[in-house]
Amino acid sequence: MKMKTRLGFILLILFQVLILVGWTAYNEVSLATGKEVVLQAAPLDPFDPFRGEFLQLRYDISTLRNVPGLSTLESGGRAYVRLEQHGEVWTAVEVSGTKHEDWDVFIAGKMNFISPTTATLTYGIESYFVPQGKGPEIERAQDIKARVRINGSGQGFIVGLIVDGEPFQLD
Repeated sequence: MKMKTRLGFILLILFQVLILVGWTAYNEVSLATGKEVVLQAAPLDPFDPFRGEFLQLRYDISTLRNVPGLSTLESGGRAYVRLEQHGEVWTAVEVSGTKHEDWDVFIAGKMNFISPTTATLTYGIESYFVPQGKGPEIERAQDIKARVRINGSGQGFIVGLIVDGEPFQLD
């Protein structure tokens, strides 16, 4: 009986390690193979006493106005936003409640609010942690852009910020 208990414990630990390694590998592959886009952003809140210093970002693509496809969306549901590059920044050109395999670059989000002409979404890339003391510095910036890598399923990962035209250094 003691051998079965030990084997069960080892298998349980191994299972947990495999889950962590798999999750990390998925994120690393997404970062390495995803399409990088630059999104216009603005900070909302630079500090939280429980989680440390971070930026709560709001993107231009977080509020869609008169974008084709708004009628296909449902409040609280998933939304897929097709992006196109206009200058340095990528913007929303179409939205759908279903994933379109023929779209070159898209980001997946969750619908928060929908009206006939406007929708607000979140993409899971709204928080960006920064070193202590850097939050207020970024908040005072005139122009903030986020470098986001998007994997094939539309999940975004922030890989950096561009603050007033310069790459933001975390050190």
